Amino acid sequence: MFEILYRLFAVVILFFMIMTCARKSDLELGVEALNKGEYDKARKLFKTALVKDSLDSEVHYNLCLIYIHFDSTEQTLLHYLKLAELNPVRKDERELRELIAVILGLEPYPASIIPMRRMNQFKGTFSPVDDLIALAAAQRDKAEIYVANLDGSGMERIISGGMNTDPDFSPDGNSIVFVSDRDGDEDLYLYEITTKETRRITDNAAQDFAPSFAPDGKEVVFVSNMDNPYKWEIYSVNIENGRMRRLTNNDYWDGFPRFTANGQAVVFSSKRNGSEDIYVMRRDGGAEELLFSSPADDNDPTLIKENLFFKSQMDDGWEIYQYNIRTRGLVRITNNSFDDWSPQISDDGTKMLVSRKIRGRWALYFINLDDPLDADYIVAEIKKEKGR
Repeated sequence: MFEILYRLFAVVILFFMIMTCARKSDLELGVEALNKGEYDKARKLFKTALVKDSLDSEVHYNLCLIYIHFDSTEQTLLHYLKLAELNPVRKDERELRELIAVILGLEPYPASIIPMRRMNQFKGTFSPVDDLIALAAAQRDKAEIYVANLDGSGMERIISGGMNTDPDFSPDGNSIVFVSDRDGDEDLYLYEITTKETRRITDNAAQDFAPSFAPDGKEVVFVSNMDNPYKWEIYSVNIENGRMRRLTNNDYWDGFPRFTANGQAVVFSSKRNGSEDIYVMRRDGGAEELLFSSPADDNDPTLIKENLFFKSQMDDGWEIYQYNIRTRGLVRITNNSFDDWSPQISDDGTKMLVSRKIRGRWALYFINLDDPLDADYIVAEIKKEKGR
């Protein structure tokens, strides 16, 4: 009899232990609610978790995120300072540093100018090999195409004559597609780096621009009004045989096409719903799907895995943003008093080139997306802000 009671007691204890372990903590439930967009519920759960353990750095981290959502700057900065005090490693979380920097009016990622003889630098693009860039730049009225090192050294003019813009490297780094009006209207041309030869790959009376290579190097997508002078659509061209294919067809602007990394789709922007939004479609056109929209104009997209980079006017001036299409997390990459144009992202998503017009002159800037502002610097800026 005693043995039966002992076993029954052991089973009851085991049951309560399992039930206790199975119950999720307030912090865990809060994170789940945050990920689902249930922000009020998440805030209550995090505040309950804070009462139980005010020294839990994970609680302070998530309270930072939730108060950012509620635009509560004072509470956000308060919990970030506590997070930094409790866990100097955790405070280095990149997403949080990006968001806190914008709150403080700082650039989340420091930008460095690429010095080039005081020329207007309109647009740059990364080579897939070495640290070379190609860019459109002008000393006077006509833009020409140059190649240079990332620090601006070793600059060499490779294309001149007419207005030359929109360079893009081939995936192997051996050629550059660009736009030129050297023959009277804007067509696409291909420059071979080893032979230094140039050949035209589109030939029509329309305006062709914004070319971008496919990852396999066989096709280029671009924008043109070749079928209707008042309708801008997206096309692709086979660079070997010149065969054209129209990818979009509607009554509104479609532009800024760029292949996804796997080459199976093309991201682009369109004004079909009023403001300019960002879409994705199959490589051959069709199956169009909205990726991101806001009341403002959003365009010039690049999709690398699940991260969508683009420029937008959602905060007044043109700035660069990153949007995670899985988590729907939005981060502002640039934050300054100038308009940021023509964002070009490296294939691995760690580097960016952007053009800014400062005091009447266009300048090209490099931004290392692998190195956001140092956390200790952010803490010092918060303390400075609170001391004012």
